[in-house]
Amino acid sequence: MSEHSVKIIEIEQVLPHGNADKLEIIPIGGWQAVVKKGQFSVGDWAIYIEPDYLVPTDRAEFAFLANEGKTHHRLKAVRLRGELSYGLLIPVPEYLRDRAHRSDVMDDLGIDRYEPPVQSMGTSARELSLEESPPVFSPKFDIESYQKYPTVIKSGEMVVITEKIHGANARYCFVDGKFFMGSRNRWIDPNGIHPWSVAANNDSRIREWCERNPGVVLYGEVFGAVQSLRYGRKDGEISFAAFAAIKDGKWIDTIGLHYDETLPTVPLIYIGPFDECVFSLAEENTCVYGAEKSHMKEGIVIVPKKERWHGVLGRVALKHISNRYWESNA
Repeated sequence: MSEHSVKIIEIEQVLPHGNADKLEIIPIGGWQAVVKKGQFSVGDWAIYIEPDYLVPTDRAEFAFLANEGKTHHRLKAVRLRGELSYGLLIPVPEYLRDRAHRSDVMDDLGIDRYEPPVQSMGTSARELSLEESPPVFSPKFDIESYQKYPTVIKSGEMVVITEKIHGANARYCFVDGKFFMGSRNRWIDPNGIHPWSVAANNDSRIREWCERNPGVVLYGEVFGAVQSLRYGRKDGEISFAAFAAIKDGKWIDTIGLHYDETLPTVPLIYIGPFDECVFSLAEENTCVYGAEKSHMKEGIVIVPKKERWHGVLGRVALKHISNRYWESNA
């Protein structure tokens, strides 16, 4: 599961930029930032903000990113003289220099996690009250980037790699004779007209699978007329693809979902030993049925073939977003 934070780090390495005398490259975990030459030295403390965070441009630290009519700037990746720079690396401001190494300064800097807006379907998705919600354990589903935890999955470990679809998080379950549906954060009224109900109405396999597996919470992505990447779907067309399931606090092996032919699932791309060469799979075109042949992947998700637990992450599952997506306007 994901930990949204912006931390004070120590610069461990400064590399030359192969195509620019006035720029340098600073590795940060599995990421890298391109900076002005001489701006940072090994041993300096700095603040690193990963892609897909929103920085307030009315603060001095981020004023150079200001865009007319917008109060915040979404960090992605930019290519500077041929090298990709992910997110943003800034010096520690004077008023934060008494903070400890690895301190989370996200709130101090007014930074928010970017949440892509979900297209409205005409009515709001009413949140169910606690009494109306299903009595099941269903944690918020959000996964960290591989670049943030590059040592968790070991070279040679058997993994399952699936396509990460750009849409909205969804969950469904059948408990005590009732069919429930929800977004990432909420259980919502199934009678409303919203992406989660439209997806369930469009594909009867979702409810049928949940009825055959009572008490199991099925997680997936509703996509199409939901976000900027449409996968060949027209206005009003919404599909669903499952990627995980949990029952009584225990995650079901991802590979088991994909072997179930009665269930719509995210594309299965690779099964085998892990190696960083698999990241090239994220740069290929999407495998989602119905999409244009040239349609990009948002990225990939890597999970161990046998589900396992990590002391910080919880369930081991890491994403790798494609450079095509980072550099796009999606």
